[in-house]
Amino acid sequence: MNTTAVRWIALAGTLALAVQQPAQQPPVFRGRTNLVRVDVSVTDAHGNPVTTLTADDFEVQEDGVPQNVETFKLVEATGTVAPGDDTSLEIRSPEHAAVEVARDDMRVFLIFWDEYHIGQLASAINGRAALTDFVRNALGPTDLVALMDPLTTIDALRFTRDRAALADEIHKLRGRRGVYIPTRSVIEEAHLDPRYSRSVEFARAQVTATALQAAVIHLGAIREGRKAVLFVSEGVPLGRETYTWLDEMIRNANDNNTAVYTLDPRGLVGMRSDVLYSLADNTGGKAFLNYNAPQAALRQIVRDASAFYLIGYSPSESPVDGKFHKIKVRVKRPGVQVRARNGYVAPTLAELQKAREVAKAGAPPEIVDALGALFDRRSNHSLDLWIGSTRGADGRPLVTVAWTPRDGSAAAVSVIARSAAGSQTLKAAVADGRVAFTAPPGALQIDVSAADRGGDTIDREVRTVTVPDFSAGALTLGAPVVVRARTAREWHDVSSGEATPYAGRDFSRTDRLLVRVSLFGGDVSAARVEARLLSRLGTPLLSLPVTRPSDDRCELDLPLSGIARGEYVLSVEATRGPEQAHALVPLRVGP
Repeated sequence: MNTTAVRWIALAGTLALAVQQPAQQPPVFRGRTNLVRVDVSVTDAHGNPVTTLTADDFEVQEDGVPQNVETFKLVEATGTVAPGDDTSLEIRSPEHAAVEVARDDMRVFLIFWDEYHIGQLASAINGRAALTDFVRNALGPTDLVALMDPLTTIDALRFTRDRAALADEIHKLRGRRGVYIPTRSVIEEAHLDPRYSRSVEFARAQVTATALQAAVIHLGAIREGRKAVLFVSEGVPLGRETYTWLDEMIRNANDNNTAVYTLDPRGLVGMRSDVLYSLADNTGGKAFLNYNAPQAALRQIVRDASAFYLIGYSPSESPVDGKFHKIKVRVKRPGVQVRARNGYVAPTLAELQKAREVAKAGAPPEIVDALGALFDRRSNHSLDLWIGSTRGADGRPLVTVAWTPRDGSAAAVSVIARSAAGSQTLKAAVADGRVAFTAPPGALQIDVSAADRGGDTIDREVRTVTVPDFSAGALTLGAPVVVRARTAREWHDVSSGEATPYAGRDFSRTDRLLVRVSLFGGDVSAARVEARLLSRLGTPLLSLPVTRPSDDRCELDLPLSGIARGEYVLSVEATRGPEQAHALVPLRVGP
């Protein structure tokens, strides 16, 4: 195991990477191990916070069973600067923003502009007008606000107090419902690919849904206290998957202490969206769905964040069943409105045990080993290498050695393969990109040398690999082939035929990857293949769609523009009855 990688991962601690498809998180228990925290907003008939309540004024039920309120606190944040306050209004850096966002006395808001589901004309105009008034007139001097759309990555989020700059950014927002060209990224180019298995509208809805989920989980990671998201959209048309996503979205928002407010910019013209209403109503927010001029109504978002109560209770049943448990909060005082999250998902005993093991052991060994390839790459190599095996036309294993030049110093490559059956030597120009040869199953030592134009050896690397026996009946995956495309033309070329594997593992967020994996071992048509993107700690972040051009081959389309900078592991797993086979590909995503 690579010690540098182990040390790096240990230093990473529990840092989480949020991307476009988050995994469902367990409920957040703070304080004692079984203490459930609920943030409750209480307003009067005019929408103003009620701040004179005591713990005795509240009644809390879980699944209809009364609970004892054990912790109680009123939190007030006015967004103003008190005399002598050393709060710095100007956000100087992302690090400074992170410190300010984490403060309990700060109000934090995220505006999500769902451009895919906002019309170009009246809807967009109304939405921009409402948001401009909101940031200019509703917010206080110390309030922190970030603006994002479906293609904004989490690492690109910027919290600011500069309301004039926010207003300028809002002025640039556009509604793109039904508008497909020009495309904004390689993600949108993928949506227009005629081979795409779903419609463009469904793909866009997925992008919006996963981006909103990622934003909520990110907010939960950077701040424990209450956060508010204003989701501006006409609705997320996921078809039959709509309510599955809605359920997960509500649970994620509740677990991350985030109230979601929804605004349909069509106002009275549009039909009421049950999805937008449910999302707000079940997360402690409010739905603004029938407002032709919602400017005044949106101020409720700020009022709700100005004062709220933190209530904690220990569930009488202490559930560990993996089920959703409904929370109901009511206030004994008449004439008030109460908003709070509506429940949480309890962990299972297996999840608790696994969490303890992961926390104790850090990243799983196979993840550490996979990431070790990223940290072991010496800077003085002139080539990146990839070695993979597949079944040749004659049934024997076919080994491919591919290389990607790092600079222009290498001109020729020599490959010596040594196995129990003897040695064989192959030579090729660097521009050829790869060599292929048959080899028997078992251990194979591969010695790769690179020479410059004068014939002098300038680089050498020796690896030992195991060649699979593809004639056996056991389910087996071939080494994943990663192909990189940097432009639409390159993508057309690499996706329309066989392409030389990209041997490097450092990529830019402007790259789009095509990953091909072959399946072997009897009737592989019955095998189910799943792919996920994992964090550097092995946490599932993103489920990836898998296509099957044939029974024995699957493909993954992975645009990187929606993924934050960092180190990841792509996991491909095939299952056939009790049999399982998996392959891991480490990736480093840069700017």
